[in-house]
Amino acid sequence: MAKRLDAFPGEDRRGGPRRYPWTEWTDGSVWEIRQGTDYDVATENMRVNLHMKADGLAIKVRTRKVSDEDGEALVFQFLDPEGEEMKHMMAQAQPAEVKDAMEQLYTDAIEIYDRAREEVTIPRKDGSTQKYAAVRFKQQIDKAYEEGTLVTTVARIIRKPTVGFGHLDAAGRPDLMLENLVLDVGKPYHRFFTARTIETARERMAPYRS
Repeated sequence: MAKRLDAFPGEDRRGGPRRYPWTEWTDGSVWEIRQGTDYDVATENMRVNLHMKADGLAIKVRTRKVSDEDGEALVFQFLDPEGEEMKHMMAQAQPAEVKDAMEQLYTDAIEIYDRAREEVTIPRKDGSTQKYAAVRFKQQIDKAYEEGTLVTTVARIIRKPTVGFGHLDAAGRPDLMLENLVLDVGKPYHRFFTARTIETARERMAPYRS
């Protein structure tokens, strides 16, 4: 006999896919999540979700499947070696130095965002153009500044360029790319980026500086 279900498999009762607490899960701790309690999809699919999230954040994740009398579970840990190195460098500096550097980084990041919105247009499929928005970039920068993770967030954006990078490239505006901030040795925040992040930014900007 047919029966009515409260939700589609893999979705919660409120409708839509289950929302996972990524902010908590990506904090570097070791987590165990249970099928049927913390996730509803097949365990291998959940493992894929974890790796996709890590890829989106330009970090790594290690996972292990667990099977016992209580069912299936996944043990995982998100890892960001570069982020930890940058946190260590900031911890060695004076709090006032870090505060001033982060305020300057935020100011500079918002400045290029504002300029891009004002000066850059992107083509639309119908042949018209529209103002460059970069709303997601602004949200990331604002949130990172509030949470004290601005350096690591900027580094992650540079390690995995966003669609916005492509828009600026197409518009011929490398001067508004975030990589310029990382490479500016005259800025107080330059010292808090890892050598790898700086080299990534340098390699990406090389074609524009030849």
